[in-house]
Amino acid sequence: MTAVAAVIAIIFLWEKRKSQEVKYIILLEILVAVWAITYAFEFATYDLQTKIMWSKLSYFGIAFLPVLYFLFTTAFSQKTKIITKRNIFLLSIIPAITIGLILTNDTHKLVWTDVTQDPILNVAHYHHGVWFWIYWGYAMLLFVSGLYNLVYSIYKFTAYYKSQITVLLLASVIPILGNLMYVTGINPFPGFDWTPVSFVLTGLIIAFGIARYKMFDLVPFARNKLIDTMDDGAIVVNPDGYIEDCNSSVYKIFSLNKTSIINKSFKDIFFDYKTLSLALYSKGVERVQVEIDKRYYQVQISPIYYRKRDYSGSLLLLHDITSIKHAEDELKEANKKLMAEIEIREKLIEDLDSFAHTVAHDLKNTLGTIVASSEILEESVNIKDTKHSARLASLIKNSADKSMRITQELLILARSSRTDIEKSSLDMKTIFAEATEQLNELIQKEKAEIKFPSKWLTSSGYAPWVEEVWVNYLSNAIKYGGHPPKIEVGSELTEENMVKYWIKDNGKGLTEEEQSQLFHKYVRLSSGSIDGQGLGLSIVKRIIDKLGGNVGVEPAKNFNEGSVFYFTLPAI
Repeated sequence: MTAVAAVIAIIFLWEKRKSQEVKYIILLEILVAVWAITYAFEFATYDLQTKIMWSKLSYFGIAFLPVLYFLFTTAFSQKTKIITKRNIFLLSIIPAITIGLILTNDTHKLVWTDVTQDPILNVAHYHHGVWFWIYWGYAMLLFVSGLYNLVYSIYKFTAYYKSQITVLLLASVIPILGNLMYVTGINPFPGFDWTPVSFVLTGLIIAFGIARYKMFDLVPFARNKLIDTMDDGAIVVNPDGYIEDCNSSVYKIFSLNKTSIINKSFKDIFFDYKTLSLALYSKGVERVQVEIDKRYYQVQISPIYYRKRDYSGSLLLLHDITSIKHAEDELKEANKKLMAEIEIREKLIEDLDSFAHTVAHDLKNTLGTIVASSEILEESVNIKDTKHSARLASLIKNSADKSMRITQELLILARSSRTDIEKSSLDMKTIFAEATEQLNELIQKEKAEIKFPSKWLTSSGYAPWVEEVWVNYLSNAIKYGGHPPKIEVGSELTEENMVKYWIKDNGKGLTEEEQSQLFHKYVRLSSGSIDGQGLGLSIVKRIIDKLGGNVGVEPAKNFNEGSVFYFTLPAI
C-alpha cells in the first residue's frame, strides 16, 4: 500500500518534473517505494537471515531519504544558493557510509549489535549500535531543518502558497512521528517500524494537495524566476490592506531602503501616492498614472478572486512609461510648434490675400502712370520740349518710388514671419534719424514739425526692423496729421520693464471703432489723394510681436486733437 501510494504521487508529479523541487520529491517517493517493498519482503519470510538481508537492502531506500527531503524543502523555500554540487556531495557522505556499514555490519556491529526474532509475531528486533544513532541524529537534523524551511515559507510566500505549505507540513510530520514510535519503543506493536507504513498517508496527502490546490502548478521557483526578474514592479495586497508580497523592482522604483515592506500597511508605505490607495479596492481593473522620482509609471490594479468569487486582495503592476511620456510630450510640443507655424503661415496668406486687392489697384495705377509718362516723355524728347520733359521725369520718379515702397513693404511682411534675427542694444537716436532721412522729401513737402526728445531710453531689438516701424508711424503722422503736421516723439519706462516709444500727431483723432481696426485689417481710414496701401501698421505689429513687444494707439492727452501711436520693446 505504501509503494502504491508512492507511485500514485510520482504519477501526479511527473508532469511538473522540470521544477527543481519536484525532481527531489519524485526521487524521494521512489526511495519510499524501495523501502516499503523491501520491508514487505522482510515480513513475508520467517527465516531470520533472510529478514536481515531484506532489512539491509531497505537501507538503499532509507539512507538518502533525509537528504532528498532537505533538498526538496530548501528548493521549495527558495534557498537555492544552498543547493550546490559541493553541498549535495557533503550531505551524501553519511548516507553513503551508512550503506557501506550496513552491508558489512556482520564484521563490526556498528549498526546492529544483535538481531532477535519474535516467533509468534514474526518480528525481528534490532539492537542498535553506535552508527545507527549517529545516522538517526543526522537524519532528524535534516528533517527538522526541512520543517523549518516549510515554516519559513509560510511567512515568506503569499497566501496563494500557504495551503500548499500546510499540506506539505502535514505530509512531513506523519513519517517523523512513525519513526519516533519505532525508536523510542512507545509502540503498540513492539519492533514494528511505522515509518514506511506512515508514508502511505504521506503519499495520499501529497496526491490530495496536487488535485485540490494545484500544488506545484505555479511553484515558488517559477514565481521568483518570473516575478523577481521583471523590470515592472509587482505588489500583492491582501483584503485587509497589508502587503503580502512584492518583487525587487518595487524597492528600486520607490527608492525604498532594504527593510522589508512585507506585512506592512499599504497606505502607510505608499502614503504619498493616494491615487493608488483609492484605486486599490476597486472591484474591476483600474489603471492610473503616477510620477515617482521624475519617472512616470502606468499602474494596473487588478482584483484577485479565490475560486472566482471570494475577493482575496489586489495585484498592482507598475510599468515604466517614462520614454512614452517623453515621446508624447515631444510630440505635443512639435504639434504645438507646427500649429503655431501653420497659424503664422495662414496669417501671412491672409495678410497677402487681403493686401492683394489694394496692392493690385495701386501698383497697376503707378505702373500705368510710369508707362504712359514714359511714352509722352519719349515724344517730348523727340520734339525737344524740355519743360514738359522735366515734369514727366519727376512724375515717373514719384511713381517708381511708390512702386518700390509697395514692393519693400511686401518683402518686409514676408521676411518678418520667417526670419530669425539676433537682438542687440538699439541706438534709437540714430535709428530715428535714419527713418526721418528716408521721409525727408515728404517732411519738406508737408512742412512737418518734429519735436525730438533730449534723451532716448535704451532697449533691445533689431535696428533695420525698428527703423521700418518708425518710417510707418512717422509717414502716417504726416499724412493723417494736421496742416501743417506737428509731431512729437519720445520714450518712457513701463512697470513691466519695457520701454514705450510713442509718436503724437495733431490730426483729427480716431474713433474707438477706427482704433479697433488698426493693426489688423488693410483698411485706409482716410480716402482721397493720400498715398498708402494699409499694409504699414500690419507690418509694425508683426515686427514688434517678433521682437517681444506690443503695439497700440490711444487718444492724445495734452491736446484735444490727434492720436498717440506707440510700441514697446524689452528695456536694457
